[in-house]
Amino acid sequence: MLKGKVLISGVSLILVVGVVIGVVVIVKNNNGPTESPEVQAHQKQVKAICQDTEDPKLCYDTLKKVKPANGTDPKAYIAASVQSIAESVIKSVNMSDRLVVEHGKDDKKGLKMALDDCKDLMEFAMDSIEASINMVQNNNIQAVHDQSPDFRNWLSAIISYQESCMDGFEDGKDGEEKVKEQMHTESLDVMGRLTGIALDIVTDMTKILQEFDLKLDLKPASRRLLAEEIDDEGFPTWFSATDRHLLAKGKGKTGQGPKPNVVVAQDGSGQFKTIKEAIDSYPKDLKGRYIIYVKAGVYDEYILIPKKSANILMYGDGPAKTIVTGRKCFRDGIKTMHTATFGIKSV
Repeated sequence: MLKGKVLISGVSLILVVGVVIGVVVIVKNNNGPTESPEVQAHQKQVKAICQDTEDPKLCYDTLKKVKPANGTDPKAYIAASVQSIAESVIKSVNMSDRLVVEHGKDDKKGLKMALDDCKDLMEFAMDSIEASINMVQNNNIQAVHDQSPDFRNWLSAIISYQESCMDGFEDGKDGEEKVKEQMHTESLDVMGRLTGIALDIVTDMTKILQEFDLKLDLKPASRRLLAEEIDDEGFPTWFSATDRHLLAKGKGKTGQGPKPNVVVAQDGSGQFKTIKEAIDSYPKDLKGRYIIYVKAGVYDEYILIPKKSANILMYGDGPAKTIVTGRKCFRDGIKTMHTATFGIKSV
């Protein structure tokens, strides 16, 4: 069932990519004696874009698929680069899911844990590439340029997920090294290289766009400092009015916190005695915030919040009163990803 779900999500992503990147087609080489001026200009643009990337040959092989007629549109090259990553991420997702099934009956806890982690990480990578696709799809090249800091963050996250997947395998133990090499050779290596190329292109976007001689405002895009994103009330500028109202109730000495949907209390005075039970009660198709109040106490549990439970607001009685703790560590045979007190599930 899980495998089918992953495959369906991969197909859906391919369909989205197809819509976004309709300009990308394979260029047929007719081995003619000369190339048309249009093709020559296209090849020149590709070489200019790829020359400063970490893998110019792979970059050229990827971007040469752009139709020459669209060669004057820099967005077409960015779209082609994003498409290549999307395809490699889908392959990595499906491969990690296949390996989970293949080794599901193995009596090797470390290997199964590493594979499960890889599958989760590749799902997170899909989220990042979907965000990149949506950004390219819904914006003109000026807006893509202006949002390049976010673009770089999404691409950097994919590389981080790839590296974390590889780091989860312990060399020379329980066959983990062999599976790690298989993952690296058959999917993750190419995925990382393609993402690195896209990251180079986005990082150098200002210089690249100057080559296209477009009338754009090409001031280098940069992320604002955190201090500039905090308003006079101490909230992030992107906070909605509803969230401001909720959090304002907990500010100051007399603040009692927003009215909770559920209360967690070890003494039985709330609906639940554990945080996990409260999270599991998250309503399906909820609109708005699901507010969980955790009363004072030491909660010895590990919290995994599903992605679908995206609107949880949780608060307690203060850092010295409401404490969540745990004792998992790597030396006990637990992979690092599983030692966090709070985490997010990929599904």
